[in-house]
Amino acid sequence: MLIKNYNRFTPLKRQYSVHSIINFKIQVSKSYKTMRFLKNKILLAQEFKKHNERKQELSRSTPKSVSKSTSSISSPSSPKKRRALPAGVIITPEKIRCTKNIAKNYGSAIATFACSEISKPYLKPFLQQENLSMEAFIFYAKQMKKLITGIDSFRNSLLVKPNDTPINASCKRVFQKISEVFIKYFSVNWIFTARIAHKLVYLKYRGKMLRRVQCPELFTYVKG
Repeated sequence: MLIKNYNRFTPLKRQYSVHSIINFKIQVSKSYKTMRFLKNKILLAQEFKKHNERKQELSRSTPKSVSKSTSSISSPSSPKKRRALPAGVIITPEKIRCTKNIAKNYGSAIATFACSEISKPYLKPFLQQENLSMEAFIFYAKQMKKLITGIDSFRNSLLVKPNDTPINASCKRVFQKISEVFIKYFSVNWIFTARIAHKLVYLKYRGKMLRRVQCPELFTYVKG
């Protein structure tokens, strides 16, 4: 009986062992596939890392000037973008800014000098020639101090016109002569003591301003 029972169960044991072997082989093959996939993935990650490191080394080794020049060569037609200025802000070039108010500043300085006590010894002979009182001329000079704002108003303060009254014409002639005195003898001191940013430019244009005052009919520009 024992032998028969043993023989009855032996095929089941053999069958179970075969199935377990097959399952084991399947699991081994699956694990091998997953290991191979992970290995390939690790290799790809290492290659990508090496590529990035080489790229960073090349970017560090190339100078900035070369990269800028290559970018400018690559896009020659692309316009340069300028920084947007705030609303109402206008940048004037330095050449224009240094001579922009030169006629106005010279004219107001001459009018201020004509109203001062220093100018009276120079004014007396001019006023006697024109038969003009000191009060009338001082009143005219104070008006010109407010009215001179540029080349046109400065020229009008010197140039005698046919429709001018005799007193107004005399004031203009005296104002022209005292302007010459100021530019010749007092303008250098004024330039270096006044709040003028471009002092050398004002010294350079001193002779031109003197010629414009001597010939007010040609006083249409300062440069040149």
